[in-house]
Amino acid sequence: MSTSKYDIQKVAVLGSGTMGSQIAAHCVNAGMEVWLLDLKDEESENPNQTVIDNIAKLKKMNPSPVGLSEYVDRITPGNFTDDLDILAEVDWVCEAIIEKMDIKKDMMSKIEDVRTEGTIVSSNTSGLPIGKISEDCSNEFKAHFLGTHFFNPPRYMKLLEVIPTESTADDVIEYMSRFCERDLGKGVVKCKDTPNFIANRIGIFSMASIMPHFFNGDFRAEEIDYLLGTLTGYSKAATFRTADMSGLDVIHHVATNLYPAIPDDERREVFDLPEAFEQMVKDGKHGNKAGEGFYKKVRTDSGKEYKVIHPETGEYESQIDPDFESATEAKKKFKTSEERLKFLVNQDDKVGQFLWNIHCDLLLYAAHRIPEITESVEAIDRAMKWGFNWELGPFERWDAIGVEESVKRMQDEGLDVPKNVLDMLERGRDQFYDKDEGTVYNLATGEVEELSPPAKGAIQVSTLKANENEVFGNESAGLYDLGDGIALFEFRTKQYTLGFELVQSLKKACDVVEEQFDGLVISHDGDNFTYGANLMEAMGAWQKGEKDQVRQAAKNFQDVAVGLRYRPFPVVAAPFGRSLGGGVEFILHADKVVAHHELYAGLVEVGVGLLPAGGGTKEMVLRTMQGLIEDEQVDPMPNIKEKFKTIGMAKVSDGAPKAKQMGYLRDSGAIIMNRDLLITNAKAEAKRMADAGYYPPEKPMIKVLGNEALSSLKMMLHIMHEANFITDYDKVVAEKVAYVMSGGDLSEPQEVPEDYILRLEREAFLELLEDERTQARIEHMLKKGKPLRN
Repeated sequence: MSTSKYDIQKVAVLGSGTMGSQIAAHCVNAGMEVWLLDLKDEESENPNQTVIDNIAKLKKMNPSPVGLSEYVDRITPGNFTDDLDILAEVDWVCEAIIEKMDIKKDMMSKIEDVRTEGTIVSSNTSGLPIGKISEDCSNEFKAHFLGTHFFNPPRYMKLLEVIPTESTADDVIEYMSRFCERDLGKGVVKCKDTPNFIANRIGIFSMASIMPHFFNGDFRAEEIDYLLGTLTGYSKAATFRTADMSGLDVIHHVATNLYPAIPDDERREVFDLPEAFEQMVKDGKHGNKAGEGFYKKVRTDSGKEYKVIHPETGEYESQIDPDFESATEAKKKFKTSEERLKFLVNQDDKVGQFLWNIHCDLLLYAAHRIPEITESVEAIDRAMKWGFNWELGPFERWDAIGVEESVKRMQDEGLDVPKNVLDMLERGRDQFYDKDEGTVYNLATGEVEELSPPAKGAIQVSTLKANENEVFGNESAGLYDLGDGIALFEFRTKQYTLGFELVQSLKKACDVVEEQFDGLVISHDGDNFTYGANLMEAMGAWQKGEKDQVRQAAKNFQDVAVGLRYRPFPVVAAPFGRSLGGGVEFILHADKVVAHHELYAGLVEVGVGLLPAGGGTKEMVLRTMQGLIEDEQVDPMPNIKEKFKTIGMAKVSDGAPKAKQMGYLRDSGAIIMNRDLLITNAKAEAKRMADAGYYPPEKPMIKVLGNEALSSLKMMLHIMHEANFITDYDKVVAEKVAYVMSGGDLSEPQEVPEDYILRLEREAFLELLEDERTQARIEHMLKKGKPLRN
């Protein structure tokens, strides 16, 4: 129970531009009452027209800034002239107006005139000094004022930099850090009030230090993006695609403002960007929003192509496939980006020298910024991982390369290695992180400290492993003791696929929980919950003639997934990210679901010529009919058709609110904003259910509509086929789904046992698997990663 005197329920966002409107949208995602204010529109009949127009833009954005499009209508528009009085009623004022100090200061004085004492006020600025913005306000105002720097887009970017001033009260810093973490789902990094804080200071330096290697012709843009992408632990968007997404004008603005603000920075000149880059900005090549930057999307006879800019001519040309012998070798030899990075920086070739130079720049710059911008190695690494989507932060990179050997090489090359790093080595510590011991070295104090969780109270599998909480484990899965009588089942397979061994491990885990625990949570630490069944394993066994093994595996999967519901203890699924196919069937049969807001769930089996056969098809019928059973007057067919389309079109939710709407989650399912707090919340839910005295439900009878539904669904498919909306084989697969959802070929509506529909599911699944067209679809998916429309 929180004892804080602050409790944010009502929010006013000032400024309805790109950031302001999306911050307002994300606060609505989190269930808050939100006002969005901007300048009064003097030219329109409606004084709030500017805000109304900007709210309308939210509905058209892709990806959407809200969980459901109708959430946008919950934002109340207003203007600074008529509606500032509302600030007296809100719990938090988030200012996101133009990045000009005099205008921000003027806004602070207006806020101070109307706000109630104790109301928290923050500024969303990417670089202006926070302390200066509030310097003319009262001490009470300053005590409740701080910076909250959101990254764009606010719904999807994890990082939020919290920047206190010297006057901000400790309880305000603590409350806002926890609120932004828990309620808004952010990865919070506390920053000092220094120019551009942490992420942009390091991130723009990194981009700026790379640019000369492109503009002087060493490498093409796509070659740099290949070398500085997932190969070496950066983001998928790498350097220049990230720049295009961020906006080249924005990068130029940040670097230009930063240069005069850091007179004592030893690498200040790096922020004086190349002339050719300046010319790109002058020419309006601002990146994605302008349609051209380092890359440009053009339409061709064969579809669309992303062309790349030539540094000398400024013209766009077709990309080449980057081809570097050492990089190809690294990909073949090593599984992790840490191993590939260490290998590549030590290669005596053009790639090795480039990667070494880039990392010397980055690592030394990051170390020199401690304690100037933060005292924490973790804060810098998290800022880069959460704000720029890097897989490895600067100090994690240094550990991967090897601190001791790289420092010797840097010194041999005459580079200035910071004293704090040399001191660490002298003390016998040769890495910043010791993940096994759960410690990190503090470059500011010289102390070894415990790693902090990514959010207060977060439970991580890595910590459970380090603390030897594993009950049993194999290559596919593991079971851990979470404490308080609750266990955690973890997927360990590549892409968290649900193979034969994993399913058997879940059965074993349930047996262990029955004997030793009171409840079970299903989740893990990965980026995605699961990509579904292991198609490669199933297909391989089938083609070897081991058909009985596949048939048995299909039965086992169904027994284990559906069986979750009938175990004598509560099962709580905690899904996140992509959760496809069989993963949804685990979710559907859990007693309770605690889902991350960013849940992309879908029964997608028809894409590979199959149907959901782990109880998924059955459960969608059951939920549809249960929802209607109380009202005999309601015609169930429209709802059945809707669920049929959900399965037949392999619909995937774009977030947990949509997953509820689609029937993948029940209304009773909880939605958590912070991914890192998922297991913590799921454990609490499992314990609550166990403590309340848990009993499994009875197996249900399910009402099916028989031929009435089957003929209606077949007619729908006939029309879609005639209109060329679906292929010949789409129709065959969908007819199998229709058959199962109708309860088979029954002459009239009736109630049937759950096991009856489960048998229909299995039979249809195996019939489809026999079909060469399904096998072709599976092979195509495994090779190309996308569906075959045969």
